[in-house]
Amino acid sequence: MSPEEIKAEIENSRSLVYDRDGNFTEFYYYKGIPLPGVPTIPSVISTIQNFPLRDDDIFICAYPTAGTHWIWEVTSMIVRGKAERIPNVKEEYMLDFIEFEKFESLESPRVLNSHFHPSFLPEKLLKDNKIIFVARNPKAVAVSYYRHTLGITETHYNGNFPSFFEMFMKGDVPTGDYFKYTKQWWPVIKDKPNALIVTYEDASEDLRKVVLTIAEFLGKKISDQLALEIADMCSFDKMKKEKKVVKEDLLKVTFKENCSFYRSGKVSTWKEWLTVDQSEQLDSRIQSELIDQEIILNI
Repeated sequence: MSPEEIKAEIENSRSLVYDRDGNFTEFYYYKGIPLPGVPTIPSVISTIQNFPLRDDDIFICAYPTAGTHWIWEVTSMIVRGKAERIPNVKEEYMLDFIEFEKFESLESPRVLNSHFHPSFLPEKLLKDNKIIFVARNPKAVAVSYYRHTLGITETHYNGNFPSFFEMFMKGDVPTGDYFKYTKQWWPVIKDKPNALIVTYEDASEDLRKVVLTIAEFLGKKISDQLALEIADMCSFDKMKKEKKVVKEDLLKVTFKENCSFYRSGKVSTWKEWLTVDQSEQLDSRIQSELIDQEIILNI
């Protein structure tokens, strides 16, 4: 298909999706995968295979609410060699929504990010560029994704958690099924020299160690002191207090009162949300679908 045909197909796919109680949100679809109803998505996806890559581009790839904002800030500080708050927002570096000419003025090395499935992305990117894949316990993802969806005005979603959980388990959320997404990424990143897997849980437990791991992967020599300073600057409390999360002229996102991209920063909040049955449903899918993915099984 030509880029024009792909764009038209995605534009025509826009539709409302309802939960069991009649609450709705709106998606585009591409290759059967639901995507946010952001107006630039059809144009971006139709031309993404021609994205003007640079050899030193770094890519952070993750399912939504797995910790992309956090690891992007950490990685950007490592690249700059300074424990200073990044003035940009990570959406300025996000392939999914931003038209490509806006990336041209960004200084190298660019720390780009995406929630796209690997089948959407250029093959050269997957083979040659540095990729940091962020994994997170799907139980925590389900809860965080609900709070994320409910908190953003533009999603139009006002359902309760049990209804959203059913949508999450069916893959009726932007980026689709968590397990299919993870299974698609696994052969791209497992044991590949250009890929590093980090987990939200490891970063929560010892962020300094994760900072040093990312720095080593990127070939950046940083001192233990700088790693400690970056970890301190990227602590959840400081990020939530100091980090601007929306650039108004870039991507229209407005939050409801007391909502943000930064929520609790805890790894076990899901225990307060999931019923025994919901937890067991996720356990069953983890064991049946991610059995070969040791790092995720051990989260």
